[in-house]
Amino acid sequence: MACPILRLFLLSIPYTILPIVIVHIDFLTDYFHYLLFCKDKAFALRLRKILGFYPRNIAVYREALIHRSLNHHRPQEQKKDNERLEYLGDAVIETVVSDILYHLFPKKKEGFLTSMRSKIVQRSSLNRIAKEIGLVELIQSTHINHTHNSFISGNAFEALVGAIYLDRGYTHCYRFFKERII
Repeated sequence: MACPILRLFLLSIPYTILPIVIVHIDFLTDYFHYLLFCKDKAFALRLRKILGFYPRNIAVYREALIHRSLNHHRPQEQKKDNERLEYLGDAVIETVVSDILYHLFPKKKEGFLTSMRSKIVQRSSLNRIAKEIGLVELIQSTHINHTHNSFISGNAFEALVGAIYLDRGYTHCYRFFKERII
């Protein structure tokens, strides 16, 4: 019953403002999901400030922020860290940045695009981005300093992007980069 009513509502909206309405519906859906189902609201709110949207699967974001140094004294069945998400996030970052640069510079050659992408995805840039968006404060590790001579924050940023991809897909990764990073 709700689908036909929603369809009639959407058909009555002029096509010029329809994308705005859909974005607001998406936001409201996320917000109600957050209010009703999120057990860790404080963590979800901090992620919302970083991401620009409410996460749906909080567990995958928690895992993205756990450094392997926490596993030294844990039993094997409790060991969890962000390395697999880091692997996934690395590939997603390369793809998203390539996509954005390809469309941003339509007349530039492959060498220029490759050079630009490598400057954006290098470890020092990812460390800086992690610090600027406030991700460093959420990282869990036994190391005291996540910023000085360390790749922990850049690795956590890659893992965060991997978590976004698993939680919300490529479109949200793209929007996150376009609206929050680049």
